[in-house]
Amino acid sequence: MWPRAVLFDLDGVLVKSEEAWFLTLEAAGKKFRGRAITREEFMPTFGQGTAADVGAFGLHCSVAELDAFYRDEFVKRVPSVWVNPDAKRVLSGVKHRGLSCAVVTNSIAKVASRLLEHAQLSGEFDLVATADQVANAKPAPDLLLHACRGLGLAPVDTWLVGDSRFDLGAAGAAGAYFVGFGIDGEARIDTLDALLTLLQHAATGLKK
Repeated sequence: MWPRAVLFDLDGVLVKSEEAWFLTLEAAGKKFRGRAITREEFMPTFGQGTAADVGAFGLHCSVAELDAFYRDEFVKRVPSVWVNPDAKRVLSGVKHRGLSCAVVTNSIAKVASRLLEHAQLSGEFDLVATADQVANAKPAPDLLLHACRGLGLAPVDTWLVGDSRFDLGAAGAAGAYFVGFGIDGEARIDTLDALLTLLQHAATGLKK
């Protein structure tokens, strides 16, 4: 199918901030439950939203309090975050094909903005949908539906590029086509620039 927009997860696709998030959660555990969150606890949860973090780690704080902690603590670690070197070129290629681009991330707006600034991708997107703009983070469909409303499109007209089960679940719930980045989906890519090849194949099929 040919999309009218491509939606990108942020962490794990455009940037890799896993280590920065682990250090942030490690500190959150010390503050909100009296002991650090271990790497073994963290790894299966990476990519979920703040509300899920509170419950999963038994933190004694509200979602708002944890979001505030993330705003202060995570942004200090952003300079160490790896940026996908293919990101800018791929986004340019997507837009050159006349498609809209959006970010849909379980991060809150301040964190997402800082990450995009660090990656030198600020201003590259028609819309940035963040977890604090909706009631439920991925794997709920809220973020994708919010992004689609902002773009004036139906979910069926979009591709979501994501790297986690949270992205897969959200795409399925919303009715978007899921392109797995390093994981299986309706299509799979293992490098970001392979997305352009996938779009080329879709365009060829459209012309037949």
